[in-house]
Amino acid sequence: MPSSRRLPVSSRHAFALAFDLAIRRDVLHSLLVPLLLRLPWIVGPALVTLAIPSISQSRLALVQGVGQLFDFVVMVLVMAMLRFRARSVFNRPSGTEPAPVGECYSKGLRRTPALYLTEALRNLAFTISFSMLVLPLLYLGFKLSLATEAVVLRGEGPRKAFTRSFHLTEARFERWLEMVALSVFLIVPLWFLMVACFFAVPGSTWNTWVMLGLVLTAAVLPIVQYAWTFFYLRLEESEAFALETAPVLVAPAPAWRSGGVPRLRLVESERDDATKN
Repeated sequence: MPSSRRLPVSSRHAFALAFDLAIRRDVLHSLLVPLLLRLPWIVGPALVTLAIPSISQSRLALVQGVGQLFDFVVMVLVMAMLRFRARSVFNRPSGTEPAPVGECYSKGLRRTPALYLTEALRNLAFTISFSMLVLPLLYLGFKLSLATEAVVLRGEGPRKAFTRSFHLTEARFERWLEMVALSVFLIVPLWFLMVACFFAVPGSTWNTWVMLGLVLTAAVLPIVQYAWTFFYLRLEESEAFALETAPVLVAPAPAWRSGGVPRLRLVESERDDATKN
């Protein structure tokens, strides 16, 4: 695929579309409802320690593990819904309403098992690569960054989603780094604020600020998800444009097929030469 024929991709534009959809156009179903769905599983373990101060560490660990498991399942479902909601407004006029939220949740629920498996396989690949060197982890993080979008929006299995991600990220390393940097820029300052508040507020516990940091992260995460979905959709659009405008190479036809008459050369056989002699 000639890179000169591919459409340009802007990470800043992807985040601009994400902020427009999540904050200006659809704050209820993009930010508030997803946060409320995840809030019980984030705050629940902390409330258990307040309600039962004498709970043993083993039981507390079990409660926290169950809470994290349910929170991850709910997060996977919500992120799948957000992907369909973003696709419903991509390249549409600014006044276009997103697809009905019930329809997006229904589609997301059907893709949740495949998305869960893709996330598990991707995290396993990250863990194996991290045990080797940092460069393999960076490479896999780049090449597999769009697998979750592909498995949800294309309706394919994890293997085809990984293949698609490898293909779409070709020659897009700089844009991927920009997307990662902007995503980190939204999340990391929240945790710096939590650390500063822990030292600034006397008598506060670190677990309290960790819980608050998780809540704020869950509130901001839909914006990041929207941005990555718009980024993926733009790459799909870029590839479709490249395929449409790619030159078709056709072998030149022989001269006799273009209307000319092939030149024939008379070859005399040895028998004819003997007869003449």
